[in-house]
Amino acid sequence: MREDSGRNSAYSIGLLIILIASPWLGCGSDDEPESEIPPDRIVGNDMAEMVLIPAGEFKMGDPFNEGTTYERPVHAVFLDDFYIDVYEVTNAMYAEFLNAMGRHVGDTGHIWLDIGDGDEMIELVGEQYRPKAGLEEYAVVEVSWYGAAAYAQWAGKRLPTEAEWEKAARGGEVSDRYPWGNDEPDGSQCNYADKNTSYSWSDQDADDGYQKTAPVGLYPPNGYGLYDISGNVWEWCVDELDVEFYESSPKENPVSGGMTLLMPDNFNSIKERRILRGGAWHSTPEILRVAYRYSSEPAVTLSYFGFRCVVPVDP
Repeated sequence: MREDSGRNSAYSIGLLIILIASPWLGCGSDDEPESEIPPDRIVGNDMAEMVLIPAGEFKMGDPFNEGTTYERPVHAVFLDDFYIDVYEVTNAMYAEFLNAMGRHVGDTGHIWLDIGDGDEMIELVGEQYRPKAGLEEYAVVEVSWYGAAAYAQWAGKRLPTEAEWEKAARGGEVSDRYPWGNDEPDGSQCNYADKNTSYSWSDQDADDGYQKTAPVGLYPPNGYGLYDISGNVWEWCVDELDVEFYESSPKENPVSGGMTLLMPDNFNSIKERRILRGGAWHSTPEILRVAYRYSSEPAVTLSYFGFRCVVPVDP
């Protein structure tokens, strides 16, 4: 498990980098506009460490032709640079959001966090939301798409597009099957359906140490320094499910369902299925592939649905 001191140190380093790599960094003359160089890491309004995913092109989709047809065709996508949370949003972070809002249900009646079904790891005690003892640094679960979008809005962020998520998950690698390469997981790379679970598909030869959700940051990061990008909890994306989207996807900054989805005030009117990525603690190796696409109704809350956020460099 990550130690709190390590996390605080990472935050301090991130803040230091922000100060060093300020927008005024450059060596141009007084008469010339100075180049703005985004720092490699920042700390978001919610005190979450975020890492820069640099602008550029990558190949999106399943290069092995082993997934569903709507993981293909493989197509080139160009994305502007953006920041993404290094870790999945934790129970401690989400409880802080709920306390700031004073509720776990939105104004339109959408449940943000399902409290009371037994799988949630945040409880309401009196008028305060708090993580259950010992679960502060575990990834939050039982969060609907509305609840993820509401948190992102509160934090001055947004949910990642499906393309942003996949580029970040690939960690700079071109065509690997998983964030760590092409080898199937053995319990050391991520939290998935191993011997600690009792499903018919559980891998009885692997031991990741956890029956369900694990603390964030426990397994090795990918090439961009992101933790738990595969396994642990599914991560909500902003996109609407469109099984044919890859066939007509725009090359630059694609968003299934339209660019207006990137406007945070729009999320309460959404009714169509939303994309989730990354697999979870109950997933098979096939589902942990970076190209795998999954979806759900936006109101659904489950013990393996969570999220992380992004911030564009140029909003």
